Amino acid sequence: MFKQTTISLSIAAAVFTAPSSVAEQFEKDSEVIVVSGSRIEQKLEDVAGSVNVVTEQEIERELAVDLNSAFKYQTGITTTGSTGEAQALNIRGIGGNRVVYVKDGRRLNDAYSGGGSLIVGRGYLDVDNVKQIEVAKGAASSLYGSDALGGIIVITTKNPSDYLAGENTFAQVGLGFNGVSDETSLSGTFAAQLSENNASSIQITRRDGEEVQNFNDSLDAYEYLSNAAIIKSEFTLSDTSSLLATIDLFEQEYKQVITPSMYETVDNNENVSFSLQFDTNAGTAFYDNLNAQLYVSDFDQQSDQIRMGYTGTSVSHNDYGFEQTIFGTRLVLDKQLQTGNIAHQIVYGIDYDSYETARPRVSTVKDLQGNIISADVFKPTFPGADTTMLGIFLQDNITLIPDALTLNAGLRFDNYDMKAKHDDLYQGSEFGDYSESALSPKLGLIYSFNDNLNLVAQYARGFKIPPHDLAYQSHGVPTRYQIIPNADLESETSDSFEFGMKGHFEDKQFSATFFQSVIDDFIGTTVVRMEPGPSPTSRPVPIMQYQNVAEVELKGFETNLSVWINDNLSFDTGLTYIQGKNKETNEYESSISPLNGFIKARYEADTWSVTTAFKAAKRMTKVPNETSAKTSGWGTVDIFADYDLGKWKLNAGIFNLLDKEYIPYESVAGLKNTTDLSEYTQSGRYFAANARFTF
Repeated sequence: MFKQTTISLSIAAAVFTAPSSVAEQFEKDSEVIVVSGSRIEQKLEDVAGSVNVVTEQEIERELAVDLNSAFKYQTGITTTGSTGEAQALNIRGIGGNRVVYVKDGRRLNDAYSGGGSLIVGRGYLDVDNVKQIEVAKGAASSLYGSDALGGIIVITTKNPSDYLAGENTFAQVGLGFNGVSDETSLSGTFAAQLSENNASSIQITRRDGEEVQNFNDSLDAYEYLSNAAIIKSEFTLSDTSSLLATIDLFEQEYKQVITPSMYETVDNNENVSFSLQFDTNAGTAFYDNLNAQLYVSDFDQQSDQIRMGYTGTSVSHNDYGFEQTIFGTRLVLDKQLQTGNIAHQIVYGIDYDSYETARPRVSTVKDLQGNIISADVFKPTFPGADTTMLGIFLQDNITLIPDALTLNAGLRFDNYDMKAKHDDLYQGSEFGDYSESALSPKLGLIYSFNDNLNLVAQYARGFKIPPHDLAYQSHGVPTRYQIIPNADLESETSDSFEFGMKGHFEDKQFSATFFQSVIDDFIGTTVVRMEPGPSPTSRPVPIMQYQNVAEVELKGFETNLSVWINDNLSFDTGLTYIQGKNKETNEYESSISPLNGFIKARYEADTWSVTTAFKAAKRMTKVPNETSAKTSGWGTVDIFADYDLGKWKLNAGIFNLLDKEYIPYESVAGLKNTTDLSEYTQSGRYFAANARFTF
């Protein structure tokens, strides 16, 4: 099946060779610039590994409001989390903290387990100011260090010069509506050339929405409100040097009231970042270009909960927190060298990141009259921690045969230290200090048969330090279970392989990629012993611990094909197949997705376009065991259009046009087959629109 699919797509791409006036569009696509392949700007076609790119045009055209909707039509990438909630990307079956998120050069905050497959702490960002999102699939630790076990997500926002485009001022306002959550949004952007040497911009977005309902509208209601702002100022220091200062703000309030004064939740998520970035192309003997960055980010998540006690005579007011401050610095340099007939593009540098994480938790119990019965500081499921990471990397992009053979060779050395925050709440728990080093190599190959067809192959190694929320887990219910910390956890490591073909023709593009990742020392829970219950008649209590328990193998293929039939009509399609197993138990991994794909047909005129998109997934039966939840196959149809009136730009769409009731497997992965899955069905038909006016 794999060979037939790949061969058919390759033939389809090769037979359509007639030139077209739309070749200019494909030339533009082939010039897409990415930074995830080498930490410096490169053409996408010069990167050996697989990189998906979502541009600002696609975000606007497809009316995306978050990560989930921005990656709806992408191969090898699935998402979890609804609009207004925490969200995370899964890359070829790997997600969570095994994927690095980088925004404008800064590492974003960690996530942590929120129960089941829910990942909390990620996805709290706005896409309104995004210029481009890159997803490099497969291990990327040779460039980005720990957490890049399964890939990296690089988010780039617009600078003042992007808005101005040579003009002195730029101003734009936008108004949007998204029916999936009845969200209304209002945005404003202003940029100006304040002096000969300074340009500045500010972009603000406010969103106000409600819960994303299931198909039957039976979920509990909630409301959310978010505000985002990015302030940037570019300073021209000389003809060759510049300085960029950035303030990035995001805040969101989530509020749910099921029963007033008995069952309420208010979550507040705030993220504030400050960054200074220096660039120079004043070449020296050591570099042609130099990029240095210094930043600090502060993430604060607070959850205030009101819960009626079991007896009905008291109410608990629980205040939970997750606080993380990151200080980071970067230095990236590149140098072009020539040794005989061989050309080198050497990229090297150093990263340093320091994380300070805290988990405050306070619970106040009151009677029904509001009198305080008790007020205590409770032990969270895991303590805070201090983590430092230092990495030194080098990559050489070697042109062995001009226009024919390129070799990418990289190596990174990382050292990290992690220490738990000790306090009296964890008396009796043994927390270890972690100190470890890792070497992460990468080797990529690009062979060009001609100007249009490339053979690509890559090997890369990844690693992930033991996350503190797993290494330091220390909690439980005395009558049911207990999780104890593990001072001997080792880093997870992965070996990723890719092999594929890429074609860029005058009116068509295609790619077909086979991939495999093997993760060693995969961290999971295991029962280490059974202990007697608190009373003679109690059941034995399992004592559990996170341990390096398995080797996991993930493999599959991806194909993409884009074809322009004529000057107006184009098709874009993609297909993904992933299989993943625990090699020790031979069970399927719950993080994989069923065979899925999409096809988009776009008709484009001078000032408007219409796109019809079909997305589908096969039924999911490759689950860990017979007690695991399965899902049926499904398919949905979306239609969206845009109209450019010069200063006005309008976008509108109807999603799930046929009002299909379906459940993506990613939303129920890991659940039991006895679970009522109706609450995980997706929304029915809904409408979205936005309008932008540029002054």
